[in-house]
Amino acid sequence: MNMRPHNTLFSLQQMILDLAAIHRDHMHVGSERHENDIEHSFTVGLLCWFICEHHKLNLDQAKILKYAMAHDFVERYAGDTNTYASDSERQRKTKLEKVALERLSREFSDFENLVEIMQAYEAKADDEALFVWTVDKMQQLILGDMDNWRPYRKINITYEQFEQKVTEHLGKASPHCKEIFSELLAYCKTTYYDRP
Repeated sequence: MNMRPHNTLFSLQQMILDLAAIHRDHMHVGSERHENDIEHSFTVGLLCWFICEHHKLNLDQAKILKYAMAHDFVERYAGDTNTYASDSERQRKTKLEKVALERLSREFSDFENLVEIMQAYEAKADDEALFVWTVDKMQQLILGDMDNWRPYRKINITYEQFEQKVTEHLGKASPHCKEIFSELLAYCKTTYYDRP
C-alpha cells in the first residue's frame, strides 16, 4: 500500500490553484483576460529581484523573494480589494485579511517559515517587507501604463484620485526604492488617461 507523501505538498499546490483563480482588476495587455494573484506575485518577485540587483541594495534577497511569493496569500480567503475601494471596504479588507492570516497560520503550522513570512509581511516588520510592499504598488502602475490605464478608466478613477492615492503610497514607500517609485510616478502622471 502506497503512503501519500507529506500533505503540505498537496496543500501548497491547492493554494496556488486557488490563488490563480483570484482575478485582479488589471488585465493582460491587449486581452480581456485578467491578471491573477499568482501572475501578480511572480511579477512582483521578478521586479524586486531586478531592482535589488540593478541598484545593489543591501537587503536580504532571499527574504524579499519569499515575501514577494507569499505577500498576497491572505487573498486566498479574503479575496482581492481594489486600491480605490471605499474606506469601509478597505476596513473590511483589513479584517478579512487578519482572519485569513490566522487561518493560513493554522493550516500551514508545519511550514513554520511560511507562517513567519506571511505574518512579518502583514506587519511590515522589516525593510524587506516594506520594500516588497512598495514594489507591489509599482507593479500596478507599470501594468496600468502598459495597458493605457484600462482598469482605471473602467471604474472612472480621475487624475485627482490617482494622484492622491499614489502620493499616499509614495509617503509610505521603502527608502530603498522611494526614488525609483517617485520617478515611476512622475512618468505615469504624464501618461495617465485623465491627465489635465
